[in-house]
Amino acid sequence: MVYVLFAMAFVLGPALFLVMSRRDGRRWPLALVASVMVILSFALRNEASLSVFPDLVQVFASVALIWVAWVLVLVIVAQALRATYPTSAMRRWSRVIGAMGTTVPWFGFAAAQMMVR
Repeated sequence: MVYVLFAMAFVLGPALFLVMSRRDGRRWPLALVASVMVILSFALRNEASLSVFPDLVQVFASVALIWVAWVLVLVIVAQALRATYPTSAMRRWSRVIGAMGTTVPWFGFAAAQMMVR
């Protein structure tokens, strides 16, 4: 599971962000999708915590949904920055910093792992 989360954070996350941030468009559909993903994530996690042995598929799906919602929020922020400051430097820096921002949840996960041990 740790390796899957690592690959998601450092490979899939930046790739997903770069693909989704190519187009500038309306931000409300992305915000709506991110909100629905967070609600679904909480619903899945609540369902999994009610059982004695949590279903790891539900837990992983919950983590994946909230992580994709995080990536979508980063895309929304990058689009808003590019709309506010329409320069080529802002376009470049928003893509670089946004792609790096997709890895932030990994460091929270790693910190939690260190505290458990």
